[in-house]
Amino acid sequence: MNTFTRRFPKTFLLAAAAALFALSPFAVGAQAADPNAGIEEAVRAAFADAPVMIAVAKCESRYRQFSAPGTVLRGGAGKGYIGIFQIGERLHLAPAAKLGMDINTVEGNIAYARHMYDAQGSVPWRECVPSGATAAAASAGVPASGGALTANLVVGMTGPQVLTLQKLLNGKGFTIAASGPGSPGNETSMFGALTRAALRRFQCAKGIVCEGSEATTGYGRLGPMTRAALSP
Repeated sequence: MNTFTRRFPKTFLLAAAAALFALSPFAVGAQAADPNAGIEEAVRAAFADAPVMIAVAKCESRYRQFSAPGTVLRGGAGKGYIGIFQIGERLHLAPAAKLGMDINTVEGNIAYARHMYDAQGSVPWRECVPSGATAAAASAGVPASGGALTANLVVGMTGPQVLTLQKLLNGKGFTIAASGPGSPGNETSMFGALTRAALRRFQCAKGIVCEGSEATTGYGRLGPMTRAALSP
């Protein structure tokens, strides 16, 4: 054993080396390279008008797109759900790609979640919707009273905005039903298959859209263009 080793035991030397490495620029950079940095802020900016989706992102992933640098976060059955909003790969990877969105990236995951929300509200994430916002209409920000159409609506939603939609469609000759629930004077607050069928007839007659689906082209979904066409 040399003099240096006698004066400084091996355990001390190892601890000193570790401390020096921790202070090195390389180590500091490695510690600072958080692949999920800034994601919460990006989610909050994208859904400033829909706070329920900010809560959904926290519930689904705690604002994480990556489990480690370069490794996309996967969860759920068979690890088939991806990223911040845990978007199902089997159902949504290809449709998202057609829209130019890659759900494996932060930007694409947030953008496609926004696309889903605009079409369906928070219904796809119902298990993460905070208590007090359980109704799909409330999740989509549908106003508590009727009047002018101001919200995006899709099958499964309920509320006064759906009632307004049915009244407008019936009033313009695109009747929900000939008799019973949904018929003129018997409008309901439930957006079902009959409401979608009437809305599609209206969209096609007005040259808005005549094919596709709610998620791909907006066919059967009440969006901004259809709302404008329905306005008195």
